[in-house]
Amino acid sequence: MKRKNYIIVVFALCLILTSCGGKNDKKKKNDATSTETVPYQPATETEATTELPKDEDGFYITNDYVMTVGDTINVRVSPSTDASIYSLLGGGEVLNRTGYNDEWTRVILDNTNFYIHSELVEITDAPPEAMTEEIEDEASETDAVKLEKKIVIDAANQTNPNMTQEAIGPGSEETKQGATTGNTGATLDTKEYELNLIYAEALKAELEKRGYEVTITRTENEVDLTNQERAQIANNSGATTFIRIQMNYSANSELSGVMALTMTNDSPYNASLHDDSYKLATRILQGATEKTGAINHGIYESNQITAVNWSNIPVTVIYVGYLSNSQDETNLLDENYRKDMIEGIADGIDYFYN
Repeated sequence: MKRKNYIIVVFALCLILTSCGGKNDKKKKNDATSTETVPYQPATETEATTELPKDEDGFYITNDYVMTVGDTINVRVSPSTDASIYSLLGGGEVLNRTGYNDEWTRVILDNTNFYIHSELVEITDAPPEAMTEEIEDEASETDAVKLEKKIVIDAANQTNPNMTQEAIGPGSEETKQGATTGNTGATLDTKEYELNLIYAEALKAELEKRGYEVTITRTENEVDLTNQERAQIANNSGATTFIRIQMNYSANSELSGVMALTMTNDSPYNASLHDDSYKLATRILQGATEKTGAINHGIYESNQITAVNWSNIPVTVIYVGYLSNSQDETNLLDENYRKDMIEGIADGIDYFYN
């Protein structure tokens, strides 16, 4: 009887041990499966970064691909939730990744670097067309025709207004005043037409140093040029881009920073120029804000700007600061700040052409 009880106890222990072993094996299998499906997380958590170089912005340099995760993903012009949104993407978009840090992933969109929060992307394989594109790029590199570096710069406004009413665009019955004197600084009484010319001439000099052929619509304040006439100067010059320099003004004196303006993508006048104009504006804003630290207010689209509507080449208006903001006005008059702003705008133009 004792022997029989001993056998029963031993048998029971074996069942318990076997059962425990089975549970451990199942748990290990689940762990293995879960590690294969963990989405991409910031580099410090999942990626080996010790051998990757960092760039001057603190991003680990890569050249691989990520896929967007989620329904609506903000693509921003700089790595900050305060930065302007360049585009919205849905889930499943595959993008070339050029860098990342603990929080942000840098990707290429429209041939330009933009930023997505790293929690919204995961590493993926290169799309099949990527290899084809690389081969085609290599094959056609020597045959590629680069955009000629010919630019027209318009220093907006003038000393005396032109009261002539002119059509705001080709074929339009809507009219606007030919030209105005612009705004006046709220603190230091700065005249916009004077400051526009100072910045336009500084940009012309900087671009010419970089090998551009530059035409400027005016070299003095005492002129009489309507906005339509300024656009016609650009159209007749053989230039490949048209850049208009202006200052901003707002009833909200707290607003500061830079902004750009282009036509809408359904403009009744020159919608075909929208994409290139938008790219030009994007690059200039990036260059200007990176160089000066100014707030990027993004790109405003409008069909109410005569000089833009009459342009036959990619065009953008760059508002380099707010004359209604005392700090902006002070900065805009500062020679060192102006130098940084001009170099930043020129950097952005370089991005567009190169």
